This record gives sequence, structure tokens and C-alpha cells, in this order.
Amino acid sequence: MKRDVLPALQEKNIPLIVVGIGTVESAKTFAEQLDFPPELLFVDTTETTTAYESIATRNSQRDPSTGKQVFEGIESMWSSSTTDAIKDRGRDDLSAITGKLFQPGPYKPLMPSTTEAALVQGASFVFDGKTALLEHYDESSGAHIPIEDLLDIALSR
Repeated sequence: MKRDVLPALQEKNIPLIVVGIGTVESAKTFAEQLDFPPELLFVDTTETTTAYESIATRNSQRDPSTGKQVFEGIESMWSSSTTDAIKDRGRDDLSAITGKLFQPGPYKPLMPSTTEAALVQGASFVFDGKTALLEHYDESSGAHIPIEDLLDIALSR
């Protein structure tokens, strides 16, 4: 059963915060393209993706002696987890956002301001106050936790 995320959370007075990488302008464009409330969207504009580094997502760490990004290898960008996640969600999920040939979707990729930032993987969390109910670190691009799993945990509190 697919639920509309924001109404489901709002019904139970559960806040949602989304953090992305890029520029303020790209965040505004993202919000407009997907009709997402901009007040719920925060953007890490730092060149070193400090927000992601602080929670230790893949490819966000720095070598202490050089300050350079530690790249965790090609599997951190595309792995069997990426392929499996796309297969599990189905192409319709992706196509609904990105579109298909000759049928563009509402989302156009917005690249971060640095190549290093483009390599950083994300994570998802559900908190009840200070208690983490769920922590999921993306293994590779597209290997996100299903939104239904996030909602189930958030709505169960």
C-alpha cells in the first residue's frame, strides 16, 4: 500500500526534515520540481559536505593528514545493492520522477557544486526525540531504504 508521505506524517504530527547536498538555488529548484515544501528542505552547501561527514555516510570522510576525500571505491557508487533496489522498486518508481525518453518527468538532476560532493552517499533516520528508531546508510547510489519502511517505523511511535 503506497501512502502519501507528508499527509501520513502530518496526520500524526510527525515532523519531516530532508537534507541534501548542493546550492540553495538547486534546493529551491528541487522543491519546485517535485512540489515539495521548501521549509522542510535543508541543503549542505559546504564543499566538504560537513553534514554528511558528521554522520559518516559513504565517501564523506576525509583523510586527516591531507584533508582529501576518502573514496570508498566504485562499489560505493554502483553495486548489486543499487541494481537490487531498482529491481525491487521497479522502473515505474524511477520513471515517475525522472521520466522516460521523449516524456520528461518532473525531476531534473541537480549536481552539487563539487565533484567530491556528487560521490557522497546519503542516509535515512527516524527519531523519537533523541532516540534513533531507524538508521539506514545507503550502501551505494539508489540503495535507499524503501519509503514505506521509513513510514512504518515513523508512524509506529
